[in-house]
Amino acid sequence: MFGELVIAYLFLAGVGAGGTVAASLADLFVVREPFGAGAEPDVAQKAPAERLVALVFVVSCGAMVLGAVCLALDLGRLDRLLALFLAPPTTLMNLGAWAVTLLTVATAALALMRVLYVPGFGRGAVVALEAAAIVLAVAVAVYAGLLLRTLTGVRLWSSAWVPVLFVLSAASCGCALVLAAALFFRGDRTVALLTSRAARVDAAIVALEAVAGALFLAFVLGSDHPGVQASGASLMEGAAALPWWVGFVACGIVVPLVVEAVCLVRDRWQTGTRSFPAVALALSGVLVLVGALGLRAAVVDAGAQRDLELQEPRVALEREDVTAWSN
Repeated sequence: MFGELVIAYLFLAGVGAGGTVAASLADLFVVREPFGAGAEPDVAQKAPAERLVALVFVVSCGAMVLGAVCLALDLGRLDRLLALFLAPPTTLMNLGAWAVTLLTVATAALALMRVLYVPGFGRGAVVALEAAAIVLAVAVAVYAGLLLRTLTGVRLWSSAWVPVLFVLSAASCGCALVLAAALFFRGDRTVALLTSRAARVDAAIVALEAVAGALFLAFVLGSDHPGVQASGASLMEGAAALPWWVGFVACGIVVPLVVEAVCLVRDRWQTGTRSFPAVALALSGVLVLVGALGLRAAVVDAGAQRDLELQEPRVALEREDVTAWSN
């Protein structure tokens, strides 16, 4: 059964994928940083918004690398790691491993081109790489959500709401990185614009997460399958209750949604520049990340009901009847 290293891998893959999408979209539609011979060679002299995007790319790349390390440690052997890339037949695990690797390379390149002066790569090449990185990031986010569904012995993870929640969570994590990074670049109008857009998008995503989470919980509590019922008990009051209710629901949904809704009303810096309060939104971003980790921990822990999960409802009831009769 999956342990802490796989939970960390699923979380870090979602953070890295979401951050790459958020940083790429921020550059494509708002920042439009120049590259090539006309680029600013000194990072410290770049515009605050450009440094913010660079920071998000660096953090996203770091998350992808750490996630890959967690997966390698969980596999435990080099031959198992190589089998993810080389061993036939082609499976979701193989495709996911390649997607994670390619996304890590693309994100690292996008980060390095902002930290180092590379006159040979112009704006067009960077835009093409950002577009490719967005496609790879979406693939990684979807893969991380579908990975649990491949384990057919665990009925809880077969719910269609699991990949939906994981994809939405990854998107929210990308917005959260922008909101948290903006705290270090306050006072710039472009940063303020990025912050306000990230907050608006994140509020919409978190609202969708709340709906998807409620529908997932309805599926769990309404199922007559004994394994899913055991998972529901774990979510409600068992081992998965703390990461679900405190981590995901409170930290990942309720508090960020309240903070971002209040900021939508205020929509001003103390200095008067049109934007949202940076400290409050940075805190909201951190809590979104906590909620993303709580979501994955809760779903994985709740599915760890192997004894009941492998029984069909009729078999489980017959066994209970025999036990009661013998007693």
